[in-house]
Amino acid sequence: MKKKLLSLCVTVLLLAALLPLTVQTAFAQDYDRILSYQVDVTPNVNDGSLAIRLSFRWKALEDLPATNSQKGGVKIGIPNGSIRDMKALSDNIADIQNDNSYAYVDFTQGYKAGQEFDFSFSWVQEYMYTLNNGEVAYDYTPGWFDGILIDEMTLTWHDPAGVIGVASEGDTQNGEHILTASSMGYGDKLPLTVTYADWPTALDSQYSRENIPEDYNNGSYYEGDRSLGDTIATVIGFIIMIAIICFVVSVLTSIGRYVGGFGTRYVFVNGLWYPRGPGGRPRPGSVGTKTRPRPPQSSRKGGFGGGSRGGGFGGDRGGQMPGDRPERSQAP
Repeated sequence: MKKKLLSLCVTVLLLAALLPLTVQTAFAQDYDRILSYQVDVTPNVNDGSLAIRLSFRWKALEDLPATNSQKGGVKIGIPNGSIRDMKALSDNIADIQNDNSYAYVDFTQGYKAGQEFDFSFSWVQEYMYTLNNGEVAYDYTPGWFDGILIDEMTLTWHDPAGVIGVASEGDTQNGEHILTASSMGYGDKLPLTVTYADWPTALDSQYSRENIPEDYNNGSYYEGDRSLGDTIATVIGFIIMIAIICFVVSVLTSIGRYVGGFGTRYVFVNGLWYPRGPGGRPRPGSVGTKTRPRPPQSSRKGGFGGGSRGGGFGGDRGGQMPGDRPERSQAP
């Protein structure tokens, strides 16, 4: 029985170890799908900021309320909170707000499950460039989506007029660096680095990526309805539940065993009580009884020289008699 219980607990703990994958799979049953995700980025030669425009073809998989809530509106990851001139470019956007991590988009109307719609907006993003020995470089990753699949995505980086950049990925033609992806999974990203060896102005290092004020710093930018802390809390809760189940199973498997006193254990098999032998089976040669054996009657005094309040073996800390089971301490 102990081996079976151990196997059960090991199996359940294995399931607990696989829970993050289960959470990810469940999380993947999202509310929306992105059919097309277009990103256009243009650096400003005067201050190094980026003019960013996002355009979406969006499909609601469940009813999408107009305003941003747990299931309403949409939120898009942004690099940091130092933003200016954020504005809607489509008539179906009622309002856009942002913090250091997201742009929150409210619509003029809700959308039914299965309905497709377009929307776009733009802003100017600061604290994005790095300076290195006269070169100006940008490491940019558009906001990604941990809980939404993307059919097609295109990132187009537009060089400023008269300035030629070198891109780390994609195709370059007529001053545009184009990076594409299709059938993107949950959390897939489309990063791009563009380096300029001959920048026409002297950019201030104070406004470089390394010197972003703490008030604007994000650390990472992505869309996700669940934070890492939520996932960890779910895993911990599941493990606690498993521990409780194992404890209950242990208690239930102990039913049918009885300690008759001074270490003799009994098992209840086929309606009879037997002295317990190896493997939890009746002791070979033993005779079963229909009534449960009673433990020997003991006096109120401790044994082996102890007083009425003292422990056995002459101790004074409340020691226990041989064969007695210690009481479990209560959790604080």
